[in-house]
Amino acid sequence: MTTPGPRVLRLQLGREIRRLREGANLTRDDLARALSCGASKVSKIESGFSTVTSTETSKLVKLFKLSADEAATFRDLAASARKRGSYGKVLDFARGYVSMEADAGELKFFYEELVPAPFQTRAYATAVCSTSVTIAPADIDQVVQGRLERASILTDASPPKVAIILGEGVLHRTIGGVSVLREQLEHLHGLAQRPHIDLQILPYSSGEHAAMGTGFTLLNLREVEATYVYLEDLTSSDFWDRPQHTGVYELVFNKLQVAALGKRESILLIEDSIRALNERNR
Repeated sequence: MTTPGPRVLRLQLGREIRRLREGANLTRDDLARALSCGASKVSKIESGFSTVTSTETSKLVKLFKLSADEAATFRDLAASARKRGSYGKVLDFARGYVSMEADAGELKFFYEELVPAPFQTRAYATAVCSTSVTIAPADIDQVVQGRLERASILTDASPPKVAIILGEGVLHRTIGGVSVLREQLEHLHGLAQRPHIDLQILPYSSGEHAAMGTGFTLLNLREVEATYVYLEDLTSSDFWDRPQHTGVYELVFNKLQVAALGKRESILLIEDSIRALNERNR
């Protein structure tokens, strides 16, 4: 069985601490006093955005009155969560997502005009990264290589279940030029043949929809039995795991699946776009 990445282990630790705290009828302020820190740090720990030192772990073992076996399990989890992950060259704010992506059991993507990073070819990724004002030119090759390595989750022996909805604009925006776009569409066409990947195109003719102007990713992490929605802009990112957030994005994704073309029709539309690009290159 594959060992979860550090990000998922931190999520597991945070959820376990919250479970133990609530079971002991303690507040976050109570934990903050026990750990000699602020309540904001406790919030970050329970949300999986921070971890605990070995000293803090010992304080929590005492506070929660854990048995010897429970304490050993808790200490092992805390120690594993403190390890640093290997993400390749990735923007700092995206590292948490990349780790979670690798551990997801199910992924759902909605992008209107851009192919998501794990589906990008080298040339397409290079063209996209070359426009960035946050990636140094000297780092572009490393960032692109990182994206290609992330793509291995799509072809692993035990890949996640993937649903991807792309706006029709993806088929027409000539990122990198006609040849690069054609290669990218051929790559998407190949991935769409895989049984665990459900690729759909949302045509222009579908009109308005609830996610206009908003790309997002939904990740189901079986290890922590939770779903997260991931949003990213030019300089930052957000994770949401509360049902009032994830429920909205799940509902919107389901509506988009109904509005989009079916898998077979989507593949045929990609083939039409490839033929049109071939004609342009003659």
